[in-house]
Amino acid sequence: MTDSSPGALQSVDKFDAARRQIECAIRLVAAEEDKLAIHTLVMAAYSILEDLSKGRRYYEEGIKTHLTKIGRKRFRATANFLKHADRDSDAVLKPDGIEDIEWRIGWCIILYRDLKEKFTPEMAAFHNWMVLRHPDEFMLAEDEDKEFEELYRQGTALLDLDRPALILTLNTYLKLYRDGVISTDVGFRRRPTQ
Repeated sequence: MTDSSPGALQSVDKFDAARRQIECAIRLVAAEEDKLAIHTLVMAAYSILEDLSKGRRYYEEGIKTHLTKIGRKRFRATANFLKHADRDSDAVLKPDGIEDIEWRIGWCIILYRDLKEKFTPEMAAFHNWMVLRHPDEFMLAEDEDKEFEELYRQGTALLDLDRPALILTLNTYLKLYRDGVISTDVGFRRRPTQ
């Protein structure tokens, strides 16, 4: 008898493995689960996607350049702590905060989209939740309607929500994207590079 439940082990390729890890990490963030478990899933997915992205323009000119600025060792420190004990069996970890983990999920989503040219509903929901919270980090193009743009910017400034409200917003987005109320191909234009 074959187990066909959603979490059943089946043959997977690298993209599917990364996708499942990212989507699980997003669900864990939405459920406010253990940060270390989320971090482990995210960095496992990131490692797969980074290997698949090497040589691609977006990775080489964007992600790799940014990682060099912040430091690869620092970027991977928590992940390495969580998977190795051969050299530091007595070490104690001060883990990354949830914001850092959320940005790592975002990087995974961006790499996945660059490789597969699409978002899954969970990825689209999470990506747009991050864009809503950090519009300037995503270099969104300003709307031609200046009044609308001003209202949008004022609205995002009001979103300085506490964590429970942010989690409620993420869960709402997840439901809307999963139910098809919002299409996963709803995108955002980027400001032209100068």
